[in-house]
Amino acid sequence: MFHVVYWSGKNIRLSGSSLIPLSTPIRILANDFFRWYGNPCTFSYSAVFWNFSRWEKEIDWMAMNGINLVYATTGMEYIFSKVFLQMGFSQSELDDYFTGPAFLAWHRMGNLQKHAGPLSRKWHASQFELAQQIIRRMADIGIIPVLPAFTGFMPRSAPKRFPTAKFYNSSDWVGFGCNESCMVYLDPTDPIFKQVGVALLNETIISLNITSHYYSCDLFNEMTPPVSDLNYLADVNEGIFLTMQTVDPSAVWVMQAWLFLSEFWTTDRVKSYLSKVPPGNMILLDLFSEARPQYPRFESFYGHFYIWNMLHDFGGNNDLFGSLVNVNDGPQAARNYSGQYMIGVGITMEGINQNEIMYEFALEQSWRSPLSDAALDEWLVNFVMRRYASADAIPSSALYAWQLLGNSVYHDNPYGAATLMLGRPGLDGQQVTHFDLNSLSLAWELLVDASSEIDSDLFRYDLVDITKEVLQYKFATIHTELIAAYKRADLYGVSTQAAILVDILADMEMVLASDRRFLLGNWVGDALQFATSEEEIHFYNLNAKLQVSIWGNNYTLELFDYARKFWSGMIQDYYAPRWYVFFDVILKSIVEGKPVDSHLLGERLFLEAELPFFMLEAKIYPTTTRGDSIMIAQELYNKYRSTLNDITLPLSTPKQQQPRFKHYTN
Repeated sequence: MFHVVYWSGKNIRLSGSSLIPLSTPIRILANDFFRWYGNPCTFSYSAVFWNFSRWEKEIDWMAMNGINLVYATTGMEYIFSKVFLQMGFSQSELDDYFTGPAFLAWHRMGNLQKHAGPLSRKWHASQFELAQQIIRRMADIGIIPVLPAFTGFMPRSAPKRFPTAKFYNSSDWVGFGCNESCMVYLDPTDPIFKQVGVALLNETIISLNITSHYYSCDLFNEMTPPVSDLNYLADVNEGIFLTMQTVDPSAVWVMQAWLFLSEFWTTDRVKSYLSKVPPGNMILLDLFSEARPQYPRFESFYGHFYIWNMLHDFGGNNDLFGSLVNVNDGPQAARNYSGQYMIGVGITMEGINQNEIMYEFALEQSWRSPLSDAALDEWLVNFVMRRYASADAIPSSALYAWQLLGNSVYHDNPYGAATLMLGRPGLDGQQVTHFDLNSLSLAWELLVDASSEIDSDLFRYDLVDITKEVLQYKFATIHTELIAAYKRADLYGVSTQAAILVDILADMEMVLASDRRFLLGNWVGDALQFATSEEEIHFYNLNAKLQVSIWGNNYTLELFDYARKFWSGMIQDYYAPRWYVFFDVILKSIVEGKPVDSHLLGERLFLEAELPFFMLEAKIYPTTTRGDSIMIAQELYNKYRSTLNDITLPLSTPKQQQPRFKHYTN
């Protein structure tokens, strides 16, 4: 009997004869009080264009995984807009304040304004209605929604509306400039802060008809406070909390600890910052606990409760990586270190729909102690059995493939690595890896072999997932040879390697197009469901495609491809055209005997490949597949099998942990 549900699909095998009647209920006690879900960015990288049907599936998935504490930020712009209009702000002032839908997470955290906006009143209304449905569904199944509180960020004309109040401007975020960044925020120590904050929180509670007692507020996300004085830092947090408490005397503040990764936040500053919120009235989300935990740096946050979280994913990237070992050992290490102050385990991914093994494993950590090597190995076998189970037995080749993945891709690899194929082409940079690529190639071979015996939907998804990983590492290896040929001014060598890379790009597009979960059409189609006019079609198309391509503008290079995706449609219309421009530039450089002008290369990439992708007329991308995944994977394996041993890239760090999974014999 199996009943497993993932983002990519489900495997439900129920048999009447296998259902054992229970004489008494089974009671399992969790190790911790909370199971947390989400990151502010999740609501932009994954959920921004969901309707309630999709939200309902996600909420049910949360419940099945024991999650009981979740952000509820959808629709907050409707409420904030309503209150700000009542305060005398004009609609045009609000149009310059809110970003477009795809970038609202960073607006809410005070990093961005106006970018890819404005929001329409129709959007506000639809999101508010959706928020009410989400809250009701959460309440029905016992999930606590964490409501947004006032951070202080306001329309840029706010100092004129409140001339006696103290305002600051946040810093320029990642090079956007003060037209779209440098947001105005009201100092939480100013009396006007409480006035505005109480009005907003009261309206939120009344409009959504719920008092959950849990509220989110993140003031200094990826920005430096204007004053470093310890007393001021303490007063800032006190001002925010007292505003919450004025509305709800039982208020608990849920705050990300992400800001503390900045060098600004020394131990004395963090201690002061947290000192005036009473213990028990704050929960900190240690956002990246599996790789960069903050609780040991700050003595378990000086008496405040916190939740250990696996962040894992940035930008909704869907390449394969993770550290099962860190997730296995980390939560219990935190409990041992912090005792009563560690009160939960959570997942704080920036985007979903990737690396499902990591999230299933992380969410089980609230229910058991760390697994021994033997038990961890057994868990992985059971994971494969649950995932692929059918009327037939699972072939040993599939089990062996996952053992290899557990010892490589998912072993000691918490950061992932920059993906060269999906990055902006240039002469600098080389892809690195955290694991032995031979293990990945062998795992691919074994899954291809198992494809003659397994034909489940989830197996097809995994086969495409592994195939695309091998192809992207093959691409990076050939790219190294291309750059070496360019440095020799070897025209034939560059032409030959470029042709191979073009062929790999075509193969990547082909295999991704064979699976519905790797289609750009899903993302763009979800965005366009909100459009009812040509103008709105352009608006939602721009938001959807801008986010997954250059993200910002031509000056925010740091954000280019931050939300990169291995999606059919992205390869064909965005990544491949950039590589075509690059190949043309370096071939001309050799022919003309002139070095590549990196500035001119950047201009050509932007004008010929990047701008046309997100800015021109909306293209209808398929939401149905092309080709058979298993047949394509088999074809590609036969094509590349003789050169798999040639896939080599530098290791970014020395191997630090011994393999934890035994190997099944094929």
